[in-house]
Amino acid sequence: MLEQTPQEITERTALRVNPARTCQPIGAMYAALGIHSCLPHSHGSQGCCAYHRSHLTRHHKEPVMAGTSSFTEGASVFGGGSNMTQAINNIFTIYDPEVIAVNTTCLSETIGDDLGQIIASARDQGLVPEGKEVFHASTPSYRGSHVTGFSAMVEAMARHFATRTGSRSDAVNIIPGYVDPADMREIKRLTGLMKIKTIMFPDTSDRRQSGNHRPWHLRLGGRRRRSRDQVRRPLYRPGPAHRRDWYGPSHRDASGAGCG
Repeated sequence: MLEQTPQEITERTALRVNPARTCQPIGAMYAALGIHSCLPHSHGSQGCCAYHRSHLTRHHKEPVMAGTSSFTEGASVFGGGSNMTQAINNIFTIYDPEVIAVNTTCLSETIGDDLGQIIASARDQGLVPEGKEVFHASTPSYRGSHVTGFSAMVEAMARHFATRTGSRSDAVNIIPGYVDPADMREIKRLTGLMKIKTIMFPDTSDRRQSGNHRPWHLRLGGRRRRSRDQVRRPLYRPGPAHRRDWYGPSHRDASGAGCG
């Protein structure tokens, strides 16, 4: 590569050489952290998931928990269906989250894994406990950025959980986008001062920025899922209609457990 490096240094005044741009799975994983008791899952190799977790851990200065399908050479050629099925079983058996949010990677997208079929098969095999949810978002790294990955995961959670009830609520849906937990907390503070009832999803303000807890447990936080008979459509929706109504505690649970 050195022979391709020019000898002369060219001054660039209208070009950002190293933009703050990362891959889609990072944004998808961050969005998934804004769901109550959700464990993000990266459908790809261990290296991909390690990089995404490392990026978010270094930025927020606290560990990020996530699962991975741990692709090997065999899965890279023949597909990662069995890896995904085993991962779903392991995650619910060991960590027992309420939701698993799966994001794809370059490898699984290039292979062409049908995650919808894989998840449906795992549910048919009884690997998804009653009342638990598993959904996925398509987030290959060779398209878009962390911002579009966040949006893709938000769209996936809305499509998976949204129900049409025929009635409205007096709440305003706020989809914050890829911003820091402190920004989400400030948005909620400002809307609270204006006495506006809001539903922010995803919401990482109480899942990140949390304390250390021992012994370790899957810390909760983020937006909860209302039972389906409680879902109402807010008066204003900044996006596709009939999104799922999310709610959650405005602070840590009474037990003191945050999430992360």
